[in-house]
Order: sequence, then C-alpha cells, then structure tokens
Amino acid sequence: MSYRITEDCVSCGDCSIVCPEKAIDDGYVQRIPDDVSSTTGAIQDEDMDQERNSPWRGYRINDSCTACGDCVEVCPTGAIIKEIIE
Repeated sequence: MSYRITEDCVSCGDCSIVCPEKAIDDGYVQRIPDDVSSTTGAIQDEDMDQERNSPWRGYRINDSCTACGDCVEVCPTGAIIKEIIE
C-alpha cells in the first residue's frame, strides 16, 4: 500500500512537517489527469483542458514512505489517499 497526493492539495506543507521519514517533497510536479491510462500514458479524452496537464507547485510522496498515515491525519483537504499497488 502507498499514498498519493491528489489535486485537492493546497500546498500547506503540513504533511511534510509531520512525516517521520521525510518522504514528502515539494516542488513542481506534473498533474496526472484522471483520463490518462496508467499503463500506456495515453490520453483518453482529447478535450482535456490544458490547466490540468500543466506543472503546479505541490507535494509528492517518495519511496521512503512507510505508509504510517501521519500525513493523512493532518491534511486539511483530505488530499492524501491510500492506493493499493499490486
């Protein structure tokens, strides 16, 4: 299991402060539109608006995450969600 930061992130930084592993980095990250195939990267909706595909200042969770859940508890917008990776 891992966590993912969604577009609801407001870049408050609370998650990076509480992370015991310092697994949450800030910087320019690429938004991944909901209509992109994760296996091929192909865009499925040709009318995707450009704003959703532009870089934004935000946070990302790196490989040192231990899935402790501290970040989920402090996120004011609920932008950090669990993902089951198979």
